[in-house]
Amino acid sequence: CTNLWLRALLMALVPGALCGVMSSYQHVSMKKPSNSVQKLGLQKAMNLRGGGQVNATNSTSDVNIKFVRCEVSTLQSYLTYLQEYQNPMVARAWPANANFVGLSETVTDTVFRNSLRAESKGLIYREWIRAGPRKQTLFSPSEVNAAIVACGGLDPGINVVVREICSTLDFTYNVRRVWGVRYGWRGFTDKEAKDWLELTPERVQSVHQEGGSILGFSTDECDVEKVLDCIERRGVNQLYVLGNVDACRSAHAIQQGAVARKLKLSVVCLPKSIQNNVPFIDKCIGFDTVVQGAVEAIEKVVHAARSVQGGIGIIKLGSGEICLNAVMASGDADVCLIKSVGFDPRVVFEYVNKVMHRKGYAIIVVEDGAGEETVKRWKAKLDTAEGRQNRSPVGGSMDECTGKLHLPQGSLAGLETKGQGGLESKWSMGQFDVGQFLKEYAYEYFNSINTTVTVRLSTPEWYIRSMPAFASDRIFCSVLAANSVHAAFAGLTDVIVGRLNQRHVYIPLTLVIDPKNTPSIKETSRIYNRMIRSTKQPSFQRLGQAKLITGRGDVRRSFNSADALAEMGK
Repeated sequence: CTNLWLRALLMALVPGALCGVMSSYQHVSMKKPSNSVQKLGLQKAMNLRGGGQVNATNSTSDVNIKFVRCEVSTLQSYLTYLQEYQNPMVARAWPANANFVGLSETVTDTVFRNSLRAESKGLIYREWIRAGPRKQTLFSPSEVNAAIVACGGLDPGINVVVREICSTLDFTYNVRRVWGVRYGWRGFTDKEAKDWLELTPERVQSVHQEGGSILGFSTDECDVEKVLDCIERRGVNQLYVLGNVDACRSAHAIQQGAVARKLKLSVVCLPKSIQNNVPFIDKCIGFDTVVQGAVEAIEKVVHAARSVQGGIGIIKLGSGEICLNAVMASGDADVCLIKSVGFDPRVVFEYVNKVMHRKGYAIIVVEDGAGEETVKRWKAKLDTAEGRQNRSPVGGSMDECTGKLHLPQGSLAGLETKGQGGLESKWSMGQFDVGQFLKEYAYEYFNSINTTVTVRLSTPEWYIRSMPAFASDRIFCSVLAANSVHAAFAGLTDVIVGRLNQRHVYIPLTLVIDPKNTPSIKETSRIYNRMIRSTKQPSFQRLGQAKLITGRGDVRRSFNSADALAEMGK
């Protein structure tokens, strides 16, 4: 009886309690959003239909948010008669593809809210055309004659991009004519490089597992008119360009020439730069692999420096981005010097001396080209008769460490006028290497304080740049390559495909080559601050020019090297 009574009492009381809980939950969850949230949502909806702006008001300030749509060029803009075709993927039963991109789909920049720093720069955000296949194309598979050219130096991932472009053209769009231009822009003009590679699925099947480049490489400049003549003669109508901002500038000029000649030519670029400095995008192809290779090089130099008395290891890398990321990833470097942040070499080695007293060795990572003015003054001093007489080369000749060979006097007479800038200007005027400068300065400094050191300079750039791409880079390169083919078939041109905020987009080349958009690394950059937390190095600038970088902003102060070094050396 007692149990029956308790059961009845619970049935009478619990529903009411539950109703009270549900009523409270609904009251909280259905609370109307603030006006600023509503208007920001309205703004996003408006921009999906073609741009606009809205005032988003919060409790502290009135913020004017503006979205600008970045349109890309199409072949129909100057060839209005072009016929549209249905994408072959539409009628294909397998694989099923429901991921076609709408003509008006865009991806926005990262939107900041309640950010004083963002508001101070002006809240103007760009909308980028989303990458992906379109249902309608401007090419029929039978007419496509595609060419792939890799400009500039080696980078991991080139072979992956070549393989995926060929695979997408063959499997997705049924294209059979794909050519690989050998040795960059030279392949359009040089008689010895004029035999292009016919890229078949069988030929590129395993090339992604190899290092280097199946296309070869050169750093020759682009002769736009000769390239256009070759393209017109060979009937190329899709050109895929792998390269840095300079290559994008050449690709833009080629597209402008195609417009003038009324050629049906779609020019699509893919970001390939060891500097990782293509504007707007997250990263370039092969960058993760290059950073990992740099980390491995640093680790090997650390093992060598530990094994000798007073070991100082200097690792010279090709770009500031690689230096900063490799230093953060390794955690073993004591000093990181980059081109965009000046340094006084004496202050550097005063700090290195403190580090060596603490742990017995020191590791310096330096960007190629850092301390340019200092190295120029050093070179000018060595060019004097007194400098040549007093100097004893350390660890090999200057030319060997520079990585450039001087032309023998009189042996190549007349070649100084060949090409743009001339062979004479490119080779015999080679500047001395910052790594060699630091190496000789280290011996000079430590000899002056009667300290025995062993200094070794490592330049692993060629080894790093010829590595096969890692798994993450292979996936990244594959997606970029496939989206470049989708862009060309849709009739888009004068664009570069890149990843922006984890979304792939098409960016007009006119914005990429604009000097105002060139990214730079400063003392106040977040990535530079993160590097400082890894190395714990002080400022290496001259007295009175240094800056103390803190999480609260750019705090300027007078720099006393003795006090700072004593503190850092504890």
